[in-house]
Amino acid sequence: MNFYAVFLRGVNVGGVKILMKDLATLLQESGFAPVKTLLASGNVVVGAAEATPSRVKDAVEQALRDRYGRDIGVIVQDGDQLESITEHYPFDSPEDGVQRHRYLVLTPGEKEAAAILGSAPDLGDSERVAQLGACICWEVPRGDSLGSPLAKHFAKAASSTLVTTRNMNTIDKVLVALRALGR
Repeated sequence: MNFYAVFLRGVNVGGVKILMKDLATLLQESGFAPVKTLLASGNVVVGAAEATPSRVKDAVEQALRDRYGRDIGVIVQDGDQLESITEHYPFDSPEDGVQRHRYLVLTPGEKEAAAILGSAPDLGDSERVAQLGACICWEVPRGDSLGSPLAKHFAKAASSTLVTTRNMNTIDKVLVALRALGR
């Protein structure tokens, strides 16, 4: 048995609302077990016979397509990938009195992450960004998570590329759930 974290791009996108209990049932009916949803925002950990994240991605996307009649993108990471991300997240918050949010922007691959960063606007004050493989690490002052030029850039990128953003606290919770399954 292999264990994976599945991140939906959105649970309320384009008029399709996916409830976490319905998602859990769908994935169980599709052969994943165990299935645990986290935080009602498109985070799921699953057990699967599939040996690679790409096969899990294909199976989950097909189940979503069959149920909802449209493509709903997901990004799948195994436990080792998430461990590496948390271990190598490049930013420690400086002790300058500014409260910050730490985010992980998940993309399909290194090429997509590089393209998104390559077209990014200049950073705002106290904002930091770095590529970590297929992910973009982003630190932003609290209150600027939606309004900074970089935040708007990520939102625009999501209209043409599979991109989903998670707070690093959420990534930590997903990793704990994976460990609990025995990843």
